Amino acid sequence: MRAVLKLILNRALQGLLVLLIISALVFALLAATGGDALSALSADPLVSEETVESLRHVYELDQPLPVRYTRWLMKAARGDLGESFYYRAPVSSLLWPRLLSTLLLATVALLLAWTVALLLGSLAARRKGSWIDRACGLLILLATSTPRIVLALVALAFAARTQWFSIGVDTGGAGSVASLRRVLLPALVLCVPLIALFLAQTREGLKAALAEEFVQVARAKGLTERAVVLRHALRAALNPLITIFGYSLGGVVSGSVIVETTLGWPGLGQLSVVAVRSRDVPLLMGVVLVTATAVLIGNMLADILLRLNDPRLREDESRAASAEITAAAATPAA
Repeated sequence: MRAVLKLILNRALQGLLVLLIISALVFALLAATGGDALSALSADPLVSEETVESLRHVYELDQPLPVRYTRWLMKAARGDLGESFYYRAPVSSLLWPRLLSTLLLATVALLLAWTVALLLGSLAARRKGSWIDRACGLLILLATSTPRIVLALVALAFAARTQWFSIGVDTGGAGSVASLRRVLLPALVLCVPLIALFLAQTREGLKAALAEEFVQVARAKGLTERAVVLRHALRAALNPLITIFGYSLGGVVSGSVIVETTLGWPGLGQLSVVAVRSRDVPLLMGVVLVTATAVLIGNMLADILLRLNDPRLREDESRAASAEITAAAATPAA
């Protein structure tokens, strides 16, 4: 338990440093592109140049870049992400419901991907060289080579033709059948590349684990093939899957722009498109912080799950800690 708490603390400190670097880079890149949220008003003949300059002064857009970033950073450290130029509302109030929507979409997509990958991967590993093994290889090839935009457009056409899925404004409450029908289609599109990733790792990992000596010992004890796979081989093959899961969690949250925009899902991806088009710096910075935090949390969860699944990692950490204590005790006092 102490090792897990130490890991969380270390990852949190590293995450703060990473967020600081990312926010500074994004802020500088946005400034380097030129223009701001008031640039469109400058081209409007009905708005005078004095009015535009006055608004720039009110929103502190006339200040040097280091001053603007420092002021934004100080406010962000207090939980104030500023006000959106486009929506004329606090950024935090805009991010929270969109974050929940994206997390719901990511959760459903990951659950679907894990379920399909574990089921097909275990069948393919147990029947090496069979038709289902070859079919899994073909599925992996198709899923990895098909662009997500193509999948989204196919899903959009399918939904419009069959009317089986809801796209557009959500008319049902949270947890309703309408909401479930609405999230299922974008989740299916989002999970296809994940299925290929998880399935490839599950199939190859289980094939390697089933050839190990401890699996042969389990079979010699009279255990059923199902028990051998689920209780012994699968756990040995989970470590790479858990690592991939950590990276994919953040990747799904940060990479759902195409799916959300095409299929009308009101998440962070769709919000980021609005922020970029309107050059809404406070809103875009808020989206970047949230997505970067999701990536960091996903990696930290993967590290924690790895230590819970693999006792060897905990034993290595315990031996390293014991060695440090022994070395410290053996060092003579100055």
